[in-house]
Amino acid sequence: MSGNIFSQTVSTNKHTYLAGEAISVSFTGATNLKYRIGLFTATSTLGSASPSLCWQSVEGALIKSSLDNSGSVVFQNGLDTEGCYKVRLLSNDGYTVMTEANFTISNAVTLASNATNSTFITPGGKVNSTDQSSNSPTSRIWSFPGGTPSSSIEMNPIVAYASPGAYDVTLNATGESSTLHLNKPGFIKVSDQTVSVNLKVMQFNIWQEGTSVKNGITYIRDVINSVNPDLVCFSEVKNYSGDWTTKIVNELTTLGKKYYRGYVNGSDVSIISKYPITSSGPVIGGATVPYVLDVNGTSIVVCPSHLDYTYYATYLPRGYACGGSDKYVGWNALSPFTPETNVSEIEAQNLASNRDEQIGAFINYMQNETRPVLLIGDFNEPSCLDWTVRQANLYDHNGVVYEWPSTLLLKKNGFVDAYRQVYPDEVLNPGITWPAIATGAASTSWAPLSDERDRIDYIFYKGAGVTATAASIVGPPGSYVRNVATTTGNENDIFEASTMPWPSDHKAVTATINVSLTLSSINLINYHKVDVRVFPNPTTGRITLVPSENTKAQISISNISGADVLSRSSDLLANQTSLFDISGVPTGIYLLKVTSQNQSQVIRLIKQ
Repeated sequence: MSGNIFSQTVSTNKHTYLAGEAISVSFTGATNLKYRIGLFTATSTLGSASPSLCWQSVEGALIKSSLDNSGSVVFQNGLDTEGCYKVRLLSNDGYTVMTEANFTISNAVTLASNATNSTFITPGGKVNSTDQSSNSPTSRIWSFPGGTPSSSIEMNPIVAYASPGAYDVTLNATGESSTLHLNKPGFIKVSDQTVSVNLKVMQFNIWQEGTSVKNGITYIRDVINSVNPDLVCFSEVKNYSGDWTTKIVNELTTLGKKYYRGYVNGSDVSIISKYPITSSGPVIGGATVPYVLDVNGTSIVVCPSHLDYTYYATYLPRGYACGGSDKYVGWNALSPFTPETNVSEIEAQNLASNRDEQIGAFINYMQNETRPVLLIGDFNEPSCLDWTVRQANLYDHNGVVYEWPSTLLLKKNGFVDAYRQVYPDEVLNPGITWPAIATGAASTSWAPLSDERDRIDYIFYKGAGVTATAASIVGPPGSYVRNVATTTGNENDIFEASTMPWPSDHKAVTATINVSLTLSSINLINYHKVDVRVFPNPTTGRITLVPSENTKAQISISNISGADVLSRSSDLLANQTSLFDISGVPTGIYLLKVTSQNQSQVIRLIKQ
């Protein structure tokens, strides 16, 4: 559940712009004319001066725009100087920063690298490779030893492979100021064998992105590190102080875990994945966002979701209002304190929420989808498989038996509840996720006179050859019953991270999803970008590197004769600046080489 479904966000439509290129900024939550959008240098801070605000300037000029609602603005002339910048959404005539996002200005050609996982096809199959290099390379050449053709200068060549085996792929691309060499040994795997993969997936409502508990983001990081899932879907992502999903990815990097991130503006859900994310969006029904993951060359659609929390009709049989209408407005105990057990009343309040429309919009969007689909989220509604005759006198259901419609609609459309697939007995394994006991926080109960325990966080799946083989609850075994913490009733559930500090009012849930990959005769590879921007160039003493993903890079500078004058390795964090001091290098022309993830980019560097 959540008491705040509205958030303020700001983002640019690209991470990197050319000097002078128009910058488009999208925002939400600018509720009056006192809001501003501003572009600032990355190191700038807001100051004050009487009688008006002292803005940090960019190239000596004030750059701002007045707003009165959510939408977008465009800075048509962009910025002229290469470097790192922030876009900020500010309130109170620009005195207060509400949220911000990073971007860079760079004229360097940034080129794409291979996806990090192999791709599989059957003998005689074809691979459609895509060069996603930015800033318009002037030339390129692909090499496909063992394929037909064995080389190509096309941007998106199609290559056939006749015989089983593992085949290399290389790409050399050249821009005005840099060249790139990519190499993936054994990247194309040709086989007539069935390939399967196990994905450990996790749903995690992070309770106002960890801000409700002291050290919340650290607790979230440590739980994920302990559980070690392949992908995590988050609910209640608010971006209160910048891109939260990038922050958690960077936190996990400090523990040696590498994840890709996905977030789409206008949602409060996000995803991190050990597998590359090749596409994202749109926001479906205001609640769900589809992401396409490249899992060993096969596309899987993963959809984090957070449904409407109002009209929470599961509280009516517990004797509480449900944030609904008429006599059920608000969240207080009913007066007199009597359970509402009339199923017609319960159903009417439940259907007045947006949940059924949100699930209906998702099902309509996915109706022609043939790839495996995972729907993972906080539904704010119990399961149609739980409120049965066998549970009728448990958890203050007070005799109510009801097939809750959101999960029922999914079931009727072929989606499988992973937890109930693994644990079909709703009494033996209730799988309760609400309410959880949060570390250092007061009671998380919203119905303190009742037993409000429910399973409202889910992992659903659909697709040929897809099945759940394991599942668990993540977090403390205890829940609140009549405002008192208890562990009764869940003795047979399997828990992970059960003794670790817990940052949320929800427990998380995991499932191991086995996907049997039926090899196809044609496969599309979108080569995943790991852009490393380098500026300024020319430089008088320092250069800045900004990668698009977390990556371990080897940086070397050599003179025209090929002799190294500087070499070092560095862990670069996504969209974060790393400064390198080359003031000790003599003036002249050098070659700067940045190598990461089997790609190397060579840039002509001028030291003044």
